[in-house]
Amino acid sequence: MELDAFVSAVTLPTILITIITGTLNDAYLPLLKKKQLKNEDEGNVYFIKMVIYLSLIMLACALLLDVFSTQILHALFGSRGESFVAFTGSLMRWMTYSMTFIIVGTFGNAYLYSKGRLVIPSLAYLAGSIINLSLIITLSPHIGIWSMVVGFVATIAFQFNVVFPYRILSYFKAALKSFFEPGTKSELLILFIAWVPLIISSLAVRFDSILMRSFSARLPEGYIVYVNLVSKLFAGLVGIMTIGVQTVMFPHLVELIHTKNFLKADSQVNKAKLAGFVMTVFIVAFIFFVAPFFMRILLTGGKFTQQNVEILISLFPYFLIPAIGWGISQLYFQPLIVLGKQYVLTCINICAVALSWLIASITYTYFGGLIALSSGLIVLAFTGIVGAEVVWQIEKKKLLTIRE
Repeated sequence: MELDAFVSAVTLPTILITIITGTLNDAYLPLLKKKQLKNEDEGNVYFIKMVIYLSLIMLACALLLDVFSTQILHALFGSRGESFVAFTGSLMRWMTYSMTFIIVGTFGNAYLYSKGRLVIPSLAYLAGSIINLSLIITLSPHIGIWSMVVGFVATIAFQFNVVFPYRILSYFKAALKSFFEPGTKSELLILFIAWVPLIISSLAVRFDSILMRSFSARLPEGYIVYVNLVSKLFAGLVGIMTIGVQTVMFPHLVELIHTKNFLKADSQVNKAKLAGFVMTVFIVAFIFFVAPFFMRILLTGGKFTQQNVEILISLFPYFLIPAIGWGISQLYFQPLIVLGKQYVLTCINICAVALSWLIASITYTYFGGLIALSSGLIVLAFTGIVGAEVVWQIEKKKLLTIRE
């Protein structure tokens, strides 16, 4: 029950952290670099101003999430009872306020990236993971599930202290003087115009975590943990298999579109989609047939019994089709991003979220939690894929017509 509560409590903070770290650099780094190239001092003052503004906004968001945490958690996990919701809320509170450190640390990462210092953030994450695991192992015999909360918060605080560029703290005074100038509001607005569409789209893509944990909470005790483990296994491995295709395709596709070589761009997109699909199907089949053998060996022990492992393995069929969607979705989204159709992609993903929740709710009424969970994930993944493919085909025809 305690591990179920922790996995539930970490859902919203983790999603918000993933969205912040995954989108802020894309929106902010080009603006920061532009300021730095114009004037180094001006760029540093701009950096500090945005740190202050966004940190205050994130603190306000954390306060709101804390105030309304009971209502939010009740909507997602109320089927498990009031005591479960209350305990989950007490665990989530500490993790929620650590998000302010995340926003500052992400700004620090952007600053280091702008200076070409790419290794420090990676080392900070590696060391933070080691600290997290060490704290859990050391403290869990004494404070139980709270050791995971301590590890979560300590990791974020450590990473913040490593990546934030202290040597530019002298610019705080200049930043505070220009804090309320009209130009500062304009700078903040420009950042939000670039950032908000990325936030909304990423939130829609990450909705699968909310859907999984909400519907798994309607199943017997332990299923939140089971579903979380199986989803991480499938999503993690298919992501590793297809990230190489995405990395190779994206910059090459940008170049082909900008040079108006649309026929070759279309060919490359088709090859990437086919390669991604083949690799995803292969790794999903590999997980389905091979992973149970290792799970029975590695996971059995302590409080996690052989029966727990067998329940875990029995969930595999429900994730086969969603995993294929997870593996290939970004390959269908990238062509639209290259064409500057982020807003269209955001609308598609929002529609996918609404439709997936509707289908899962209806399916739950007639077929129960596992079928509802699987059907919701399938609709969420493939609605986005089909929508992106339709838009790509329309835009491709326009480009080829212009070329002719």
